[in-house]
Amino acid sequence: MNKHVFKVHPIMIPFFLFFYLSGEFAIYSIVFGSLLIHEVGHLIGAKIVGIKVRSCTILPYGGEIKMQQFSKVKKSDQLFVILGGPFCTFLLLLFSFFIDFPQDSLVFFVQVIILSLNLLPIYPLDGGRALDTLFPHNYERLIIFSMWGSGLIFCMSFIYFPKAISASLIFLFIFLQNYSYWRFRKYKLAYERITKAA
Repeated sequence: MNKHVFKVHPIMIPFFLFFYLSGEFAIYSIVFGSLLIHEVGHLIGAKIVGIKVRSCTILPYGGEIKMQQFSKVKKSDQLFVILGGPFCTFLLLLFSFFIDFPQDSLVFFVQVIILSLNLLPIYPLDGGRALDTLFPHNYERLIIFSMWGSGLIFCMSFIYFPKAISASLIFLFIFLQNYSYWRFRKYKLAYERITKAA
């Protein structure tokens, strides 16, 4: 793992700016810290099963970890790494529920949001990645479902605008990600067939 493994995606700038302008410094620090802990869960999982991590990019819903030849790893190890993030978020949720400390209720609320969001069956959230691992031959269907799902949630979020602006940005970003995955799906599937055969 190189020293530049951790990165922050530019999409995080609007979120940081929103929290800064609204004066919600506590939320800003708790959300960012919670996302880091979530990603550490994935990294620990990868370390345990012996997968080399190339980079970890922090995103509004968690992060994107690039690993070497992840598709060649057995399914149980892939799931172990994928669920490592939600597991750490769940541990932090339990900690904030049972231990009294400043802002414990806010920490608990943030973990509920992150956990609920990440377990949605939408790619590239952890729930969607788990489905992709279990049913790799349905990748194209998963991407189509993810585009429709994220697009629908994005549209519904406008009902609560401007309070739900964070959700709007998150699901717009996920929709655009899935559109990009759809455009390059043939290359991804071809690459995975080649690496699995190697």
